[in-house]
Amino acid sequence: MIFGNRRVEEELERIRKANLTPEQKEAEEANEREMREAVQSNDLKITAKDILAMIIAAFSIIIPYALIFLALAIFMFLLFFWRVLF
Repeated sequence: MIFGNRRVEEELERIRKANLTPEQKEAEEANEREMREAVQSNDLKITAKDILAMIIAAFSIIIPYALIFLALAIFMFLLFFWRVLF
């Protein structure tokens, strides 16, 4: 099923490109050319938006685990000190 999904995405991208206006096609081709040239010359630029996106991605991975750990820690604390606190 994984390969089928990729195929659908490729087809959708092909349809999207086919429906672009000539000006949009030229702009997209220029953008793709610039990206290819940047990759070939190893001249990739990391912007503030890229760094922000990486930080958000890291937090989206770390936060669920931190919340689960915090919930377990609180549960264990209450389990051991229930009679003392209440």
